[in-house]
Amino acid sequence: MTEAWELGIAEAAGLIRRRELSAVELLDSVLDRLQDTEDYAHAWAFLDDPGALEAARMADDQAAMGQFGGALHGIPLGVKDVIDVRRMPTEGGSESLRGNCAKDDAGVVRQLRASGAVILGKLQTHEFAFGQGTPPSRNPWDPDRYAGGSSVGSGVAVAVGSIPGALGTDTGGSVRNPAAVNGLVGLKPSTGVVSSSGVLHVSHTMDHVGPIARSVEDCAMLFDGMVELQAVAGLGGPVSARIQDIPAGIKLGVDRQIWSEWGVSSGVVAAVDEALSVLEDLGIEIIDLSLPDLDLSLHASVAISLSEAALHHRQRLKGAAGQYLPSTRVMIETGALVSRDDIRLAWQVRSHLRSLIPEFMLRTGVDGLVSPTLPAIAPFASSMSSELTGPPGEDSLAAALRMLSPANLTGMPGISVPCGLASAQPVGLHIMGPERSDARVLAIAHAYERATQWHRNVPVRVLPTVLK
Repeated sequence: MTEAWELGIAEAAGLIRRRELSAVELLDSVLDRLQDTEDYAHAWAFLDDPGALEAARMADDQAAMGQFGGALHGIPLGVKDVIDVRRMPTEGGSESLRGNCAKDDAGVVRQLRASGAVILGKLQTHEFAFGQGTPPSRNPWDPDRYAGGSSVGSGVAVAVGSIPGALGTDTGGSVRNPAAVNGLVGLKPSTGVVSSSGVLHVSHTMDHVGPIARSVEDCAMLFDGMVELQAVAGLGGPVSARIQDIPAGIKLGVDRQIWSEWGVSSGVVAAVDEALSVLEDLGIEIIDLSLPDLDLSLHASVAISLSEAALHHRQRLKGAAGQYLPSTRVMIETGALVSRDDIRLAWQVRSHLRSLIPEFMLRTGVDGLVSPTLPAIAPFASSMSSELTGPPGEDSLAAALRMLSPANLTGMPGISVPCGLASAQPVGLHIMGPERSDARVLAIAHAYERATQWHRNVPVRVLPTVLK
């Protein structure tokens, strides 16, 4: 018998709307699962059980009267701890913010509440979402491996089933990275469609708030609950209603040459090649092409991100520098040293790629670009390199940023969907499309997901054995 915590967002929402499941029953089941897994997972930074229970009861009272706040009515969700939730701590994984409590909801949280969501609490993150240090969250597939960054708690919580969906932030891949590592779906939306107010920014230019869930359908439904009302029309309407079918004649571009430059491992290549064969069986044409300018993204992204981070942290560092992790502080202080000429050049690269990639896609007739999400399976935490730039390699954060930062720099949507295993660890398939093509990117990912079984590997059912 399926327990309520095992339900996806879409399925649970349907049951609640039909009065076959109550929001309180769902929350109680999720809390039981959290209790069973948290000693291992360490995904949560703060829990508001009483507040969530009150919100769930209110959702049930409204449902009894035939009133529903929105598509996420009664669905419990978690929020990365760099995003404000009123009356909850926003500590960003940093001692320098210990005890800091949000006075108001971030814009995206207000939107979720308006959609009927129940906010359960805050999820672990690397300090200020910089990817530095080692948060307590553990990889549910292998406790010795990297669990994803910097939305690490969001990925782990969804993977172990202690929440059906969560918010993360993505500056250079930090929604899609933990999604891939944990065998989940993660979406970095188009620029400007999800509010970034009330977020502790790394970079206001590069940062995007995005959803992590167990399936594409759940991810799309959660995304709809996040989108600013004024942005819905620009997306062509709610995306979850438009992912069931993909238009005829879809073409996706693949640059296999750049995979070798990125250092993509043979196991990941094999899994992604098999995924491309599935897409071809679905009637999607795969076109080999060359787009070497994608590799310009990494250094431009780092220059913009760190220079903006230095501005965001300048005042706090004056009074609390000693409470930052040394590696985080060095990164931020390095941002203050980026020259105006380098920043100007980075913005020129951004402008170049924002025009080049859509024009290239139009010229070659492709609707999106497809690649591995990460160059390799999750590395062992003991050997993980957290440098932002450097040579490609299986243990390199720089390699992941090199592959994922083009979507952040250009504002294009990118999604990671599970596409197989290598050495018993999840592999992600990445699909990136033009700005505001979020619905199409989700539809392509959904078509692939329906033709495979990889997303059914979560929740990780071996976890109770691991816990023993």
